[in-house]
Amino acid sequence: MIEKCALAVITERGRNVISPTWSDLDDEEEDFLVRHVDRLRKTTNASETRGRFRPDSTLEDDFTTALTADRAQFVETAGRLVRQLADAMQGVNSSSCVVALVVEARRGAADRTVSLLKLDAEVEAAQLDRSGEGVRLRVFKDLLPRPGDIQKGLSWPDPRAPHSNLVVLDAVVEGTAKYFQNAYRIDASPNARVTEKALIEQLSELPPTRIAAAAAAVGNGGDAEVVIERIRAQVPTFHATAPELGAGGSMPGMIRPQFALIAKKSFEADDIELKLPLARLAQVRTSQVGTDYETVIRTSTPLTPVQPSDVGSTP
Repeated sequence: MIEKCALAVITERGRNVISPTWSDLDDEEEDFLVRHVDRLRKTTNASETRGRFRPDSTLEDDFTTALTADRAQFVETAGRLVRQLADAMQGVNSSSCVVALVVEARRGAADRTVSLLKLDAEVEAAQLDRSGEGVRLRVFKDLLPRPGDIQKGLSWPDPRAPHSNLVVLDAVVEGTAKYFQNAYRIDASPNARVTEKALIEQLSELPPTRIAAAAAAVGNGGDAEVVIERIRAQVPTFHATAPELGAGGSMPGMIRPQFALIAKKSFEADDIELKLPLARLAQVRTSQVGTDYETVIRTSTPLTPVQPSDVGSTP
């Protein structure tokens, strides 16, 4: 159930702001916003984006205030958050939006959350009318934008705490496109898929035998920075330089427990491609034979669909 809601509109890349006002919602309006909050808060499993407050962020204080604020204080808090976003949108490629600050009671009054939603602003509207000759298009002008799909969002508190301070829905990209995170002085991690891709690329720079040792050190996964420390304990020459892994002070993503089994590295020679899970690299050996190279793969069962009659014995 939504207890409090304030709505605002930002257009012209932050240069035009319709300040937030208190909104009493009917059932359909509440259902619309609840669906967006639910979508935002469903991104709280271990493989999704995590968020943290930067030392100079005031967002946690604003969210805390929103929980207990009366109408005037709540609208004032919403106004401050909307202005921060509008300022950050200026000078970057940002789209018009409807901003909703929402306090929701979930599973009873004891479980209350604060969410900030940045929704599409659908400015144009039209409808088809019947006429004597068929249908006619009518375009409505001078309308306020209506809210659409969610673009970005924040929600607090995060059930994953202390591993994540707040729920973040935002594409993690470089440069000015991170204006949403910069507006509220927060950091967002990449999701596990992006983090693992970065780790695979960095591990690929190691010799195959070192990759196998590094993959084994990943163990049950976890915070990428912690995983990197475990890898370095086994492979001291390994250094993480990717921001997805925490380099440069970036917020690292998570590595899933099954990483070593599902992550694969490809090898190619003579138009032959070999793709192996990182956990199996120790079962492959390559040696030089004259001017050629011989690769031996040790497996516990025959390759399929190789027939038993095709399997020879070691001379």
